[in-house]
Amino acid sequence: MTNGSDDRETNALDVRPADIRAATMLRQSGSMSFDAGIEMALAEAAAEMRVGRSEIIRLALREWFATRQRALLE
Repeated sequence: MTNGSDDRETNALDVRPADIRAATMLRQSGSMSFDAGIEMALAEAAAEMRVGRSEIIRLALREWFATRQRALLE
């Protein structure tokens, strides 16, 4: 293990709780309002994919976590 990988592991541990808190807040976003531009993008994506707003948010979170996980493992 190199010093670079040690630093990356430490940073991953520091970031993960913040990511989980943010994702939890977004996951419970049924009552959370976003700015008008985000709400419009959510509505357009939901209509295009023929799913609900919460499903779009769920898909976005899933992709976000997968991307974060890949970045942390590199």
